[in-house]
Amino acid sequence: MPTVTSPLFYAAPLTPDGRVDDWCIDAVSRPPDVLFNFRKVPVDTAITDLRAGGTQPDLDGAGFEKVEAPTRVDQQALFAREPGAIAAYQEEVGDLLLARTGAARVSFFDATVRVEDTGAPRDPDNQAPHQRVHVDQSPGSAWARAADHGGPGRSSRRFQIVNAWRPLLAPVRNYPLALCDFRSLDPAADLVATRLDFPDWLRDRENYSVRHNPAHRWYFWDALTPAEVVLFKCYDSASRALPHADGATPDRELADVAGLSPHSAFFVPDGPATGRLRVSLEVRALLFHD
Repeated sequence: MPTVTSPLFYAAPLTPDGRVDDWCIDAVSRPPDVLFNFRKVPVDTAITDLRAGGTQPDLDGAGFEKVEAPTRVDQQALFAREPGAIAAYQEEVGDLLLARTGAARVSFFDATVRVEDTGAPRDPDNQAPHQRVHVDQSPGSAWARAADHGGPGRSSRRFQIVNAWRPLLAPVRNYPLALCDFRSLDPAADLVATRLDFPDWLRDRENYSVRHNPAHRWYFWDALTPAEVVLFKCYDSASRALPHADGATPDRELADVAGLSPHSAFFVPDGPATGRLRVSLEVRALLFHD
């Protein structure tokens, strides 16, 4: 299968023998600056294009997959983040996720529009593609989300957090999404819990930064279209390879399933560099297995 080579921005200590605990991203001490107490290091990385066929990844194996699922919701309304459109879209994606995972119920907690358009002023309501290898949730923040959304008196044998990522309005021309196969990770060595000191609108207080490991295997789909959705795990409580959150007491059987998928936007050097390069919508969902 063909590959492209592009820098992916991994995390590293400030000094070669520096600490790899208490990493923090601070957006409150000196706004609008965002401060890091670790480095973001570009690493030229081969990223395989899955358009050419071959074995296709799946959620429990690699931690991500692509689904053909055209949306019935007006995409301009989604781009404008109209509440009614977002609600209708979440219901649609919820049905897809329940069918795909076998979960009993779903609860959404995030909807983010990302735009890269060199021909238009930056809209502060839309975020740019995120070029840092990361995982949206650490186990601690995942369990906190589950407690917030599980409802009183409810328990589950397993829960997952899954991100559903879709282009809007047109195929992605550049800044596609790269995803790392969970089976190529060494979770204990590669994943570093990172505090998020952000304003109150960001309720997640911790995610994972990712240290470079040459064993990582990276994939993407070229020119992803609005009729396609990429699903990827942020957390799966059934994965035996991940630590539990402090104080968590899951009632479940652990299995050799993917627990998450590190990911990042990246720039394709031989691709377009001007105009509307990408518009995308991502929604994150908690999935509970009773």
